[in-house]
Amino acid sequence: MFYRKKILLNLLNAFGGRLNKISFIKLLFLFSVSDEARARPYYEFVPYDYGAFSFTADSDINGMKRDGIIDEDVASKEFLLKYFDKRFYRITDGDSEKIENLYQNFHDKNCWDLIKTTYQLYPYYAKNSKIRKYITKQIQSKIKKIVSDNSKTILFDIGYEGKSLEAYLNLLIKNNIKTLIDVRKNPVSMKYGFSKNLLTARTSDLGIEYTHLPELGIESEKRQSLSSFEDYQNLFSNYEAKNLRQNTESIKNIYNIVMKNKKVALTCFEADKNYCHRYRIVNYMSDIYPHKFEVVHL
Repeated sequence: MFYRKKILLNLLNAFGGRLNKISFIKLLFLFSVSDEARARPYYEFVPYDYGAFSFTADSDINGMKRDGIIDEDVASKEFLLKYFDKRFYRITDGDSEKIENLYQNFHDKNCWDLIKTTYQLYPYYAKNSKIRKYITKQIQSKIKKIVSDNSKTILFDIGYEGKSLEAYLNLLIKNNIKTLIDVRKNPVSMKYGFSKNLLTARTSDLGIEYTHLPELGIESEKRQSLSSFEDYQNLFSNYEAKNLRQNTESIKNIYNIVMKNKKVALTCFEADKNYCHRYRIVNYMSDIYPHKFEVVHL
């Protein structure tokens, strides 16, 4: 079992093995933001319908429901802990202390108290909230400072290598990206959230349009023998000379989307743009449409 799942179970156990679903997620969020010593929290969050939400935690909870560890009371909208054994779900003393502190501070708070607290302390996560009465002018002002709302036309590029789904989505949100264009030949991934169906669903949940252009991808077998930077550059030069020049309609399609939506991102796997064909697309478009948009690497 992943350690992060043990955090979920210990948190639920500390609150008596029964928690309102929204309260559970808000408490997990408060636990995660308190974990400043870690380079990356066990769970990361995005602004969603009721504030901070983790798709990864939701997936883990659903998995433990299928395994019979957690149950859900639909009528009361609560998660119930059906099985807990400290021998199997042991966590560090530091994490146990954080959970105990959460219990001391919030055991008598309902879900609306927790929502209000998280909105006030972490206003960015209230950005997409459907509970408008909790979003004060002060919170709105803080959100505007975090989320770019400038009028510039920008073509971004982003790779998901080394990023959690939530960290990746937050980059899209904070840069006010309207359309995500996937240029993978085969948009499948062993990493949670980055296969086409899930990525389409999650971006749609956040008001971001997803478009897949497989014709601009590179067959995986062409990458198998690459071992040096020079190998990659030779592959990409050949790709630009043949693939890009033969797909003028797809390039024009991207350009039209950029002109319409102003903030658009091309995406693929590699974190380093110099090892990914998406950056050749960006450069190619900059050459044939000079001074029409800015280019930003995320």
